[in-house]
Order: sequence, then structure tokens, then C-alpha cells
Amino acid sequence: MAGSSTWATSKIHLHLWLRAIAFTTPWVGVLYLPGELADPEGAPSPLLAVIAFMAICMWPLALAAHWVEGGDDGLRLVYWPVLSRTIPLTRIASVEYWPSAAPWKSPGIGLRLASGGVLALANRTGPSFGIRTTDGRSHSVVLADDEELAHVRAWISRVRPELDVSAEECQ
Repeated sequence: MAGSSTWATSKIHLHLWLRAIAFTTPWVGVLYLPGELADPEGAPSPLLAVIAFMAICMWPLALAAHWVEGGDDGLRLVYWPVLSRTIPLTRIASVEYWPSAAPWKSPGIGLRLASGGVLALANRTGPSFGIRTTDGRSHSVVLADDEELAHVRAWISRVRPELDVSAEECQ
């Protein structure tokens, strides 16, 4: 563990079309606002509250990104702006590497917290890795490309060589 440097993978955002939907959907309510203002019995306050609520809920998701950071203290899984979790190196029980993982085949797209301590960061299809901790929790992360997967694997192999698996086990 000594001598390891801090690094981070690329930030992975939702697809552009999903981000566009999340940014624009709250504004749909604005189309109804002129009718509420023109109607003498109209009440624009509830409509404005709905628009504000939708913006507060959807805009952070449109900006959401996930990445992994490695350092002397362990692996930090980040799903900004919602979650950041550090897994100490000593608590990693096993690691698996997958050349391709699809979010719809596992917990789903985005941040997934499931029963049994499962955490998945999957905004798209791509190479990924999974970690099982000593307390039985499972974490999986989709990365940007094969190069990042190789970097994560090399780093984990360097700091915890007993966890390295052969190439045949990665298939």
C-alpha cells in the first residue's frame, strides 16, 4: 500500500439524450403558466411549486456522473452529487473484472442500491469491475474503456496482489 499514488477514472455521465430530457422536462409546466395567469380564478402557485420541485429533483440527475478514485486509503466510488463511498483496501475480499457489462442485465442504469449491500454505478454499457467486501457487500462500476479497466486491475494487483485473478477468470 505504501507508495501508491492517487488516481481517478473518467467521469461518466448519462447519455446526452437522457440529460436533455432531465433538463427540459421541468419547463413543460411553464407552457401552462400563461393560462393560469390569464384565468381570473387561476392559481399559478401550485404549478410553480411543481415546476420548482421537478427542477430540484431532475437537474442534479442530469448533471450526475460517476467515477472511481484510488489512493492510500482505498477505493472511493463516487456518484456525484448523491453518493461517495470509500472501501478500505483491507476490506476488499475479492475482485472480478468484466470486459463488457450492460446495466439492463444487472441492477439497471444509474445508481443502484439494492438489498444485501449491493451498490452499482452503471450509466451505460462498458467494461466493468466488481468488488466484494469482507462484510459481504457487493459493488460494481462500469468504466469508460478497456484502458481504464486495465489501470484499475493493475492498481488493485499492485496494492493487493493476492486478489489478482487470471485472464481466464475474467471472461
